[in-house]
Amino acid sequence: MVFPRYFADLEEARAYAHQPERIGSRVYGGRMGNGNEASGDGYRFRGRGLIQLTGKCNYQAFSDWVGEDVVAKPDLVAEKYAAHSAVFFWTNCDLNPLADIDDLTAITKRINGGLNGFDDRFQLLERAKVWFQKDSVQPESAASISPEVFSPGHRVCATALNLRSSPKVTPATWISTLAEGAAVQRLGQAGSPGWVQVRAMVGDALREGVVAERFLAPIESQPEPLNVTEALAPVPPGEESARAHPEVEPAHLRRDRADITRQRDGGWAFSLGESGRPARAVDAAPADKAEALLTIVDWLDVSNPQHLRYRPRGNTTFCNIYAHDFCDLAGAYLPRVWWTDRALQRWQAGEMPPVRYDDTVRELNANALHDWLADHGPGFGWHREIDLTTLQAAANSGEVCVIIAKRRDLNRSGHVSVVIPEHGEWLARRDRAGAVTRPVESQAGTRNHRVIVHADRPWWSNDRFSAHAFWRHR
Repeated sequence: MVFPRYFADLEEARAYAHQPERIGSRVYGGRMGNGNEASGDGYRFRGRGLIQLTGKCNYQAFSDWVGEDVVAKPDLVAEKYAAHSAVFFWTNCDLNPLADIDDLTAITKRINGGLNGFDDRFQLLERAKVWFQKDSVQPESAASISPEVFSPGHRVCATALNLRSSPKVTPATWISTLAEGAAVQRLGQAGSPGWVQVRAMVGDALREGVVAERFLAPIESQPEPLNVTEALAPVPPGEESARAHPEVEPAHLRRDRADITRQRDGGWAFSLGESGRPARAVDAAPADKAEALLTIVDWLDVSNPQHLRYRPRGNTTFCNIYAHDFCDLAGAYLPRVWWTDRALQRWQAGEMPPVRYDDTVRELNANALHDWLADHGPGFGWHREIDLTTLQAAANSGEVCVIIAKRRDLNRSGHVSVVIPEHGEWLARRDRAGAVTRPVESQAGTRNHRVIVHADRPWWSNDRFSAHAFWRHR
């Protein structure tokens, strides 16, 4: 049943089956300015146009905007004003600020009232981004582009400050949390007392939103303006690491050692080298990439007791090893070892230090991986995500996705899990609006789970963790 809450039982629904006029009049009657079911308004003012303008009140408002009576002639919305009605609705709902910060979740909720069909929208948007990136900047027109300049004049003077899409303190308006000392550019008043509109760097992205004014302080000495157009210009696939780390290469101990297997008890500093390893083609279609990720999960089979590489030993667990193996097979760099500070200084000086364990490179636990992703991840193709709905949709599209948390007690390990595509009976938990509350995960830890959808509260919100983050890699 498509509209179950509008029918008392299955028998009543069957009476309306295959009768779109009756269904539309029933489902949309008595709301959005429509008359009751008997009036037929629900079907008459059904969804039309590129954003599916719906309801008599919206048709009336669009009539006033476009200058033609589409209430009297509703089919004009589809036949003549399909694009116009979409522009009207987009503008009327003030969706540009949400699009500027790439908040597909909020846009979907504002248009649909929920998140039905979110995964399809996400996949279509990602495809569009790829095509726009290919065609957006042509060499002959690059000189005519006016660079957007980020000129921060204030800093955050609170321990943390929430950047929001509007001056309302609700979960729906949260964009990101700015750390103490973060530089922001004040753009003006936000239309509500005590709030100002600002621009700030969030990870590797420039985002706009509003913050509480009392938590900002002027920067005494103005820094040089940052050319954000240059910093955030599209990066060709495969060249992400060259942008942020032109002098630093990924760190690996010797690769393709055939003795480093899932069954081996040891060799954790090395990547898997056994034959027959599956892989993900990064340029494949989303469905094929998602299938490849599931093949990797099945092959690693983290819950198999014979796979000693991941089996917990008392208080020693191997979530970081499993996450590395998964990402490595999927073609996303999540380091098992990383350069020491001294080795990074040598890279910056133009040297190419050799990989020597505990000299130029060291192993990373989950706490260290949390910081590595924040400091270096964007340079190697990782993008920080804000909400679980988008993260799960990215995984469903074949992207590599992880959730990572850092311990308050750094002497104890943090945790990292992999978010994998929904499949079969394994579906993410969602609230009534369709927002994901618990994604489909795969993890090693005190208990190893090939696939799991946790029923309790999010593990990363536990008080033992000081910070957490969601990351995705195309």
